Amino acid sequence: MEFLFVSPPTIKSTTIIGGNVDDDKIVYIISDVQNTTILPMLGQELYDVIYAGAEADSLTGLYLELYTKFVQPITKFQTVANYALISNYMVGNGGSVIHQGDNLTPMDSNELNRFSGTYSGFVETYLLRFEDWICKNHIDEYKTHQDGVDAQKITNRGGWFFGTSNVEDSKYNKY
Repeated sequence: MEFLFVSPPTIKSTTIIGGNVDDDKIVYIISDVQNTTILPMLGQELYDVIYAGAEADSLTGLYLELYTKFVQPITKFQTVANYALISNYMVGNGGSVIHQGDNLTPMDSNELNRFSGTYSGFVETYLLRFEDWICKNHIDEYKTHQDGVDAQKITNRGGWFFGTSNVEDSKYNKY
């Protein structure tokens, strides 16, 4: 099983996601967030360092600070935002269905988008804090551009750029 930056029990105990939600309904979303949000944010090289250190529980110094102050909260809140949008849907042997419990009224799409947007707003707050933090704290493995993953181009984040406006002169950019 893939190492997860945040466990399903942690998400359920620290967010609005209920404790009765099956872990398997959340695990793949956490993994997806790690690959679609955290990996582009950090770049491949720093992501690999953080992943290996977190999995071995050996992160220290700036790496531990980065992990606990940014990677974990962003993973957690983006997971909730993503889960909110798809939690009512299920694809099974019988086809695609919308799950509705007894005596429950599902949220309409506007309510779901607003709910998801609240958690996406938390993510944006942490991304802004990360931007300030990474500009003040030099980490060798952080590169704004590298093969495969480009930390300059954070997808679905309104074009955030972590570094200086002149990539060639950036002290945070190493090729």
